[in-house]
Amino acid sequence: MKAKKLLLISLIVFSVTIFFGSVDLNGSVEFNLNYKFPEEEEATFINNFNKADLYFKFFGDGLRGEFNLNKDSEDKLWVSSSEFTFNLNNVDLTTYWNRKSVSTDDWLKIVNNEKVGAVNGVKVYSDLDNFGKLNFYAADRNGYLFNLLHYRFADLAGINSSVLYLKDYKDMSKRTYNELMGFDFDIGSFDAFKPYGEVVVSFQQDIYTASYDVSDNYLLFGGVRGKVGDFSYNFNTTYIADDFDKSYSPDSLAENIFLETAYKNVRLTNKLELEFGEENYIDRLRTNLYINNFELYVSPDFDGSFSDFNIDGSEMSVTYSHNLSIPFFTWYKISLYKQGWEDDWTDIKHYKPFRIYLEGNYKALGFSGNMKYIFGNPVSDEFFQALGELYYIDISRNINQFSVMGKLQFIQGIVEKRFTAYAEVGYNLPNGNIKFYVGDGDFENTLQFKKQIGVTTTFYF
Repeated sequence: MKAKKLLLISLIVFSVTIFFGSVDLNGSVEFNLNYKFPEEEEATFINNFNKADLYFKFFGDGLRGEFNLNKDSEDKLWVSSSEFTFNLNNVDLTTYWNRKSVSTDDWLKIVNNEKVGAVNGVKVYSDLDNFGKLNFYAADRNGYLFNLLHYRFADLAGINSSVLYLKDYKDMSKRTYNELMGFDFDIGSFDAFKPYGEVVVSFQQDIYTASYDVSDNYLLFGGVRGKVGDFSYNFNTTYIADDFDKSYSPDSLAENIFLETAYKNVRLTNKLELEFGEENYIDRLRTNLYINNFELYVSPDFDGSFSDFNIDGSEMSVTYSHNLSIPFFTWYKISLYKQGWEDDWTDIKHYKPFRIYLEGNYKALGFSGNMKYIFGNPVSDEFFQALGELYYIDISRNINQFSVMGKLQFIQGIVEKRFTAYAEVGYNLPNGNIKFYVGDGDFENTLQFKKQIGVTTTFYF
């Protein structure tokens, strides 16, 4: 029965792709079927058919949307996420189901969808022409009501500004909610001097005894930028009070002083990371110098003040990239990175972090691709945090209606090896395409070859 079911589903997907690929309609739908091989050698491929993911995306007059259907091992079909947008003149009404959708576009992106997480709810967007633009969210977040209003005023004589208001009933059993209010501005009346900034305050409130004391729960961001001839500059400072609520904001939000200057093809940036207070605590200075294809990065580490210089935590890197016009190679990049200074240069296994990075693009006989080699400790800060070497290569080519692509990655560590591969073959239809693949192409999160095959079909209607 399972074999018949597998064959039937495959035939349906293939037939639908061929049919809709030759019909000129309006919209698109994507189907993805994925089959994972079990780890047990005695198990068969057919017996492991336990999941189907169907992804639909479409658009038309006044309506666009997408949703995922998932079929689990118990043969239950359910909608894992969805998003539909209805356009009504100058108003867009969007409904969400299990989507990371709530965000703002102020200077600091103070409300970030990754931090808010997946929600169920609605969004109203309206372009009010001469009266600005409005975004309003009403969502269910972790079982509680979450509201966000972000209104950007219309540009007035070069002055651009917006206000935002957030109210999160995070725990009604304790009668508490979070409140966030903000205002940002950008005065662009003069090219040589453009002040900008943002003020945000946060409150943790009792539903019956709300208080708006801003003594230690606010954020201040301000700066000025401009351009005079070939010279441009940008200076800003971020101050965050001790009790300011950063639970909705990106992880990169921190106190710092930033200065960027540029003249023709030379650009210099300086970011001083610190903590403001009665005694300012200096953490790190990050300096980047860009000259054409050359980049120098220097980052001294401090332990409270400039006099407390910590060489072991300091960093430095040099990067150079260049386009080539010679046969085969078309571009290359070389980067050297080192943290700290070694007390003992005889034992590479105990070196402080370092990395040698080589990358290049090639093109020959109709094929093109990318190659990488990394040697370091660690090989990567993100996905292989140990001493070792990484080898990577990919190759692709389009042949009439067909496209082929493959890539390999091998990591040789001191005590472990990691090898993974991915390949796909695609065929373009008049109004769609079909793609067969083997393995998992996400090499950063899948270091070992993933035993799976799949087919993705897309048709436009």
